[in-house]
Amino acid sequence: MAARLLVRHPDGVREHPATELSELRGLVAWLDIADPQDADLALIARELDLHPLAVEDAREMHERPKADRYATHYFIAFVAIESVSPGVLRMEEFSLFVLNDVVVSVRAGEWPARATVERRWREGRIATTGLLLHALLDATVDEYFAVVDTYGERVDVLERAIVEDRTGADLQRSLSQLFTVKRELLRIRKIIGPEREVLQVLSRDDLACFKEGERVYFQDVYDHVVRVTDEIDTFRELVSNVVDADLAAVSNRLNEVVKVLTSIATILLVMTVVTGFFGQNFTSIIPFDSPALFWGSVAFMVVSGAGLVVYFRRRGWL
Repeated sequence: MAARLLVRHPDGVREHPATELSELRGLVAWLDIADPQDADLALIARELDLHPLAVEDAREMHERPKADRYATHYFIAFVAIESVSPGVLRMEEFSLFVLNDVVVSVRAGEWPARATVERRWREGRIATTGLLLHALLDATVDEYFAVVDTYGERVDVLERAIVEDRTGADLQRSLSQLFTVKRELLRIRKIIGPEREVLQVLSRDDLACFKEGERVYFQDVYDHVVRVTDEIDTFRELVSNVVDADLAAVSNRLNEVVKVLTSIATILLVMTVVTGFFGQNFTSIIPFDSPALFWGSVAFMVVSGAGLVVYFRRRGWL
């Protein structure tokens, strides 16, 4: 287990061995645990009197975002999202135990927001456990905006590519990417959606571990989560509209092709009627050996074909 105990003293924040937690109770502290083992969690649970269900949830690390209230503490499960590269997301689940004087963070990996909050904590800019919890959640939620904005930019690029694709050569690739973006946005939406309930609990519940006036900070984080979910819904709707517009454009292109082919088939039909008529074997009726009749039929086919071409062009079918 990699555990660090950061304790706020009157003269500043100092780091202590995690084993000194019991001796430093009463001072505001942050115990950060990375890759904990079962024995480590059991030790922390005994020291801080954590509920077994909360400890089990922290051990599993596959919990839906939630906030559970117990007799002496709160258990919070949350998810950090980071855009590693365009179209590639990394999600880091972490758990928080919040007591009057201690915040315990349990995580498997690292994410930028946690490092930022630790720097602020070491600089003494965060005074209480309530504000420390707010800082962790707020910094994590703020990272969502950058992630979601990258998807908005991808949708804009794909939309321009589809609009400018006159031949339809890149249609299949663009549609595939659009459906991928829509699927990933839905995945993010499923993660962020339950976090609104977490922030609602923290902003409306009577939290004994928070000082007067600290609940309003969680209302601000809740508003940020709502904004992110609204942006996700907007981008998903935009993707659907782009797909519908693209399918409509494909249908229009197909109609244009059909009009051209129908016009050509109509022109050839007139010529086929003439040649089919003279293809009859009634020599007593049709003088097949007449040069005038032959050249007259040829002239009729040429004139009628040219006339149909002019007519179809005027109608915009060719």
